[in-house]
Amino acid sequence: MGSALLSLTRAVGSAGLALVLAGCPGEQPSETRERVAAPSGNATAAKQWLQPLDATEPGVWLASRAAGHDVATNDPAVGDWRALLADADSRFGEDDRMIANRAVQLEGMLREINVTQSVRTLLADFTPLAGKGSRSGFSDLCQHYYNLRSQGLTREAALAALRQQAPPTRPPAAEGDTGRAHP
Repeated sequence: MGSALLSLTRAVGSAGLALVLAGCPGEQPSETRERVAAPSGNATAAKQWLQPLDATEPGVWLASRAAGHDVATNDPAVGDWRALLADADSRFGEDDRMIANRAVQLEGMLREINVTQSVRTLLADFTPLAGKGSRSGFSDLCQHYYNLRSQGLTREAALAALRQQAPPTRPPAAEGDTGRAHP
């Protein structure tokens, strides 16, 4: 009987201790707080590439890179980048994320051959080379431009060569348009 009484005393004591530790009935549980590291201030700006599932908006990324630190989504520079990327997206077959990635990649490749050209300049130079709706290849254009610059052509000469190689721009055909002249 002594051991049964000891077991019962332990069980009641444990239950009482649990009630004391749980707090008073009706009392709201205290809010759980986690320690979260504050953003470093340049996590977005420091990214080398936007992964396919990265939630970072390409305009925010490019604006942050250009500023050298993270910028807010409502920063006026982000709006400028969004407009530039939207224009490029309407002309090239790649989406704005791939266009941003390729432009940043090209900027780095050019730097390796001692050519300094910003992403903004590259986008501004390449966008007029493709007509709206043409769905030209931005990645191909980057590669051709890099090859021309690595052969020693100046920016102007390389762009002139790309203009000559570019297919004539015309608006996309209307639906149902066969491309044949009507009598």
